[in-house]
Amino acid sequence: MNATDIRDFLRNIKGRYDLFALLFKWDKPYRKEIIITMLAFILITYSLIDMDSGYDYIALAIEVGIIMLQFGSEMSILPQSHRPTHGGSKYVPEICTYIWHNKRSVPISNILPALKEEKIGFTNPIKGRNLSIESPLVSNQVDDKVCLVNKLRYKEEYGIINYIRSNLQILYIALRVGNKATHTVNGEKLALSSLVDAIVKDKAVTVRKSYYFDALMTAEAFRSRLLRTNLRGQEEIYADLSSYFPVVQDLTSSFAGSQNKNTDIKVRFAQKFYEQVSGHIGITSLVMTENNRIAMMYQGEKKAIDAKKVSLGGSGSMDYDDMIDTNRPKDLREAVAYGMAREVSEETNMKRFFNVIKDNTRVIGFFRWVDRCGKPEFVGITKSGSINFFKDGNIDGDEITKFEEMPVEIKTIKSFKKALKYVEDNNIRISLSSLMALHRLTVIADYNKKDATSEQKQIYKELSDFLFKS
Repeated sequence: MNATDIRDFLRNIKGRYDLFALLFKWDKPYRKEIIITMLAFILITYSLIDMDSGYDYIALAIEVGIIMLQFGSEMSILPQSHRPTHGGSKYVPEICTYIWHNKRSVPISNILPALKEEKIGFTNPIKGRNLSIESPLVSNQVDDKVCLVNKLRYKEEYGIINYIRSNLQILYIALRVGNKATHTVNGEKLALSSLVDAIVKDKAVTVRKSYYFDALMTAEAFRSRLLRTNLRGQEEIYADLSSYFPVVQDLTSSFAGSQNKNTDIKVRFAQKFYEQVSGHIGITSLVMTENNRIAMMYQGEKKAIDAKKVSLGGSGSMDYDDMIDTNRPKDLREAVAYGMAREVSEETNMKRFFNVIKDNTRVIGFFRWVDRCGKPEFVGITKSGSINFFKDGNIDGDEITKFEEMPVEIKTIKSFKKALKYVEDNNIRISLSSLMALHRLTVIADYNKKDATSEQKQIYKELSDFLFKS
């Protein structure tokens, strides 16, 4: 057994323990079953200590039988109804491109932003361009504020939230964690728990501690359906969790009162959709190598999100420790940039240069990942500085399996437009978060035009100086 096998084994053990703790906390029937199992173990221990008659052997056999019934032939800690295979059927989760709402199927790409965020300019800038099968919502007003605001203010709220609305969510997370290929553990995350119109108004957004399993059983579960293989070996839909997607019918649309079942209804994110899902903050920082080229990092098949896609830098989600390690800064961007640098250093195996990477990382924008229930994502860019990412970097062999450079030299910010065209012309399957980081850079590339505002020109100059001046 090599080091990778040992690491994966430990992750599996940790993931199953985390799942056990979650089920024991929220699933009352499962808690009862576990207590029965624990009592059976206590009785077995007592029987082994006091074996003085044939009746003790009979009692021991009964107690062992109870435990075997509880664990099943798979010897699993999961309830039988939550195991990947039970009752002669196999269950698997599948990501949807449509959601089920008001007895109709609605394309995820047609989901509109919450009204307050629509009013500050959130739209899908890549719709119809065939760049991704997933959908973002972006506002240049918010992005520009993220770049220019003196401090990105925030307030932290505390308390535990139970996101479970259905046993199907528990089944979903059990199937995800029970898959040995993903190595899923319940890490502490930082979540955004508010709309971002506050940023435009120079007010504080709300953040809170969350957990990765919270995101799995909301943002990930609600874009999925559960399939099972029936007794005849045929695949069928067992349950459609997309009906829990946090949207409402768009009453401002002319279609709202339509009785024509052939007419698509219009839906948008509910005004407080962030209360229904755990929006842990995603972070992606595009990496520029020492050769002034964009890194292309191929994601491994074991990655829970964006497996087998190309990332243009470090990508992941904010750990709650990112806030702690930056001493809860007054400017949220400091913690975000720290998290971005952590992801870059981990995925390029450059942890020894973490401080240099942090100093060379800048937050440049924000978007919402529609398919993942409006998940909040910050994007940034990391320049090489004194680090030879391409020459000296080593891929981790787990999340990243190959590291290349995009054959487009970045001489000015406008060069990012050529990079996006290269991605488009070559049909490169890149992750949505990387695509939105690159998109944001192409937007800033137009901020040097004569008709650009003074704020836009300031953003262009500051980023240009950051990237191309020592």
